[in-house]
Amino acid sequence: MKTLETQVAIIGGGISGVSCAIELLNNDLKEFLIFEATERIGGRCFTVPYEDGFLEMGAQFIHGQVDNPIFKIAIKNDLIEEIYKNSTAEIDDPSKLIVFNDWNGNQIDEKLLNWAQFCLYESYSLARLQSENEDPNLGEFIYNNYIRLMKEKLEPNFFEKSENLNLINSIYQWNFKWECMYNGCASMFEMSLNNFSKYKKLEGCQIIEFKKGYQSLFETLIEKHKKNFSQRINLNYELKNILICQKLLNFKIDGCRHCEFSHNENKIVLLFSNETVVICDRVVCTMSLGYLKENIDDLIVPNLIICEEKKKSVKRMGFGTVNKIILIYDKPFWDKNLEDIYSIWPTESTEKMFESLKHDNFDLESRWSEDICTICPTLYQKNALIAWIAGNHYHERLTNEQVKVECTKILKKFLGRDDIPQPVDIKRSNWNSNKFFKGSYSYYAYGTSSNDIQRIAEPIKIKNKTLIHFAGEATHESFYSTVHGAYLTGIREANRIISETNKSS
Repeated sequence: MKTLETQVAIIGGGISGVSCAIELLNNDLKEFLIFEATERIGGRCFTVPYEDGFLEMGAQFIHGQVDNPIFKIAIKNDLIEEIYKNSTAEIDDPSKLIVFNDWNGNQIDEKLLNWAQFCLYESYSLARLQSENEDPNLGEFIYNNYIRLMKEKLEPNFFEKSENLNLINSIYQWNFKWECMYNGCASMFEMSLNNFSKYKKLEGCQIIEFKKGYQSLFETLIEKHKKNFSQRINLNYELKNILICQKLLNFKIDGCRHCEFSHNENKIVLLFSNETVVICDRVVCTMSLGYLKENIDDLIVPNLIICEEKKKSVKRMGFGTVNKIILIYDKPFWDKNLEDIYSIWPTESTEKMFESLKHDNFDLESRWSEDICTICPTLYQKNALIAWIAGNHYHERLTNEQVKVECTKILKKFLGRDDIPQPVDIKRSNWNSNKFFKGSYSYYAYGTSSNDIQRIAEPIKIKNKTLIHFAGEATHESFYSTVHGAYLTGIREANRIISETNKSS
């Protein structure tokens, strides 16, 4: 058994753990160690080298430019294209091809599609203004307003034909799946309407990509303190327990596990699966909300140190899975100007559509691919397409060959082509089945409280002494689900540590 001692232990080497560490080093506080459960840093930012380029298996975009710290770092260090330096507008390239096709490979009527997208946009704008005491789910609110607005725009007799209503429903169904991907949820019926406006969208382009992947951001952040950082990062350290001495508490529990490893009641003991024991003064927990949901009842001992309201907030907040299926070909078979392929799946009736979206009477084994919301080229790997999927993660249990066959079938049907080859290779993310993440990012779920994120972020203190800090995207009230949100929370907790350390010295 190995024992290590430090002042601060940072759990997790994702963007919040790294930003916390760098902020401590910027302020000359070096008494810390980082413990990462996997063999790499990055967390849900996961750049994989591939041939002469790279693939992003996790976070891919910088969302917004104005007041975005990630954008500022990227532009300062030439990590993104120069075009973004002097413009904060969405870059609209009229030469780009966006395909909206039905199951038979036929293009959706452009005028109808434009009206539908306008009405959907208006419906989401109304949702952001919602502040009723009763909290309906987001999915039903959007649908009801979408249909109401479409009836105002179209001729009254349009809805008399069932096939027209089914087409309108099919467009809503596609948008529903796209929003699930954007918000990181399994279903918009699981999202809170009243808390929908809490997310703050930063002004500027929402889909800025790094020229060399998100890994270049980590390399840039670490560069200034490369030696000090490398001396403090510990990979393949899976945390088992955080032990607090029962002497600090106002109640007595038979058998103090903490005292088996330390006789100093003011210290925290960390147990790792590789038989390492770490003795420290405070811990910064940056693990995903998905991990906390599964482990919060057993991770911290004694568990009574966590207030019930914090536990409830962790369990109420939503945490969904968004995956990428990256299809790699010998050469592109698609138009060089292709931007997106949006598949408009057919619907039989409104009732059947809602059943499908709620996965009621829904055979995942045969229908999992219906939750693919878009298939698009990658910017820096010219022979690859990315199929984005949210709503289910059944495909994580399938073989690469099974996924290849299904994705090829979808491309043939929606593009109306029989000459599409199977990919020569495939790369997939599996965020749900990864025990260290259990999903992708957080959202305000139906039934959440408006201050749930604040409760999750609140440190655990005993006798006015902070013992356990919490950081990560799910602890930022306005930028949850984003890399810039996670980055800022790491800095927030580092500054809390610095401030409290200065006060006590």
